[in-house]
Amino acid sequence: MFESLLIIGAMIFAILMGVLITLLIWNKPVVVIYMQLGYTSIMRFFITQIHLPDFIKYLSDYFTVILFIQIVLHFNKTRTLNIRKPMFFIILFIIISIISTLSNGASLIFFIWGARVYFRFFIYFLACTIFLKKENIDKLMNFLLILLPINTIVALFQYVVLGLEDDYVGGLYGIELGCNAEMNLYLVIVTVISIFYYINNKYHILQLIGNLSMICLISAVSELKFTFILIALIIIFSLILYFPKFRAIKMFFTCFSLLIVGASVFFILYPYWLDSIQSFESFIYETTVSSNTYDNSLGRFNVGPYLFQNILLEPYQRLLGIGFGNSNRFLIFTSSFFNRYEVLKYENLTLSLILIEIGLLGLITYLLFFVSIVIDTLRIKRKLSPDLACYCYTNFIVLIMIFIIIVYNSSMYMDSAFIAFFIISLPFILERELLENKISLLKQPLQGV
Repeated sequence: MFESLLIIGAMIFAILMGVLITLLIWNKPVVVIYMQLGYTSIMRFFITQIHLPDFIKYLSDYFTVILFIQIVLHFNKTRTLNIRKPMFFIILFIIISIISTLSNGASLIFFIWGARVYFRFFIYFLACTIFLKKENIDKLMNFLLILLPINTIVALFQYVVLGLEDDYVGGLYGIELGCNAEMNLYLVIVTVISIFYYINNKYHILQLIGNLSMICLISAVSELKFTFILIALIIIFSLILYFPKFRAIKMFFTCFSLLIVGASVFFILYPYWLDSIQSFESFIYETTVSSNTYDNSLGRFNVGPYLFQNILLEPYQRLLGIGFGNSNRFLIFTSSFFNRYEVLKYENLTLSLILIEIGLLGLITYLLFFVSIVIDTLRIKRKLSPDLACYCYTNFIVLIMIFIIIVYNSSMYMDSAFIAFFIISLPFILERELLENKISLLKQPLQGV
């Protein structure tokens, strides 16, 4: 009797707290955007290492629902926001997912789960473009940088004290198998921000050295060999975009020197990689093409041919997949497809997940969403002053990394993707604020008339 009363009391307390929190953040979408990014950056640490219940990860869905409602209520704010192209592909993606589900007679439960997984990022992107200002951009970027030394300490603790290695070292992203996929995306974006800060005189060279040293150290202990390649690409693209700035050239040589040291640490910690790599070509193959972490798993560059030859045999399946969310598992619900093909580990690649569930049409639409942002970033850059246009360079580099990561792992499907969708919203935020300022100036009465 006492235990039943205790459970009822706990439920009433949780409901009252939920109502109170909702009232406090209801009309504060910027606060919710902050909470979403912050919570998803640390939540898995509390689940896997502090052992809080697994269901707390769905608190981010609560934030998503609030943001969606706020977008609907404040949709008039989009009058100064030109996001027609990205919105077109978001809507097209939704339509294709519905047609895929209906044509395959897929379960409504799995459709809702699939919608939850993908649409939360689109909602977050739209919320950022509508509600954030430049000052919010800088605060969120600084928050991501503040997490870097914390992630370094936690990752070292996991490696040195707990004795964890390889895919089990994820810093604040936890110690579950594959947690370092999320860490990979985080490190890529923090690298871009650090270089952006240095080249644009927001950072001293010592701060850049400190950040990149921590990034390389985390990559080494987490066995993130591919991150070293992505960092090298970021350095090269940054030099190209900012050339001939002296700071860009200085950054290039400094960062590449640190990268070499970081790669050396990696091979010291994981010497067996030296045995499997006989040449630069074999290193590139083992790092980017091969998927030898799991037996029988899909290789990164044979996903399409394998699926079309062995699973998606019908033309309509190749175009529309097997149904939105129908390759997944959700709590006690596991799809028949997952039970049959789990051995392929297709859920480790964003590319294979999209191709299986909504086919070529869905995958092309998803990629075109990012392509449209590249086009809009070029358009917006021409409108902005040089000190603001440099934010577009950050966007370009992150978008290039996103295209690569979609093929490489599943982090664009995981909670870490909120960071990426925040970054790609930057040009739209700056353009909207620029237009709002012009409108407010036009509305001001002329002085002395």
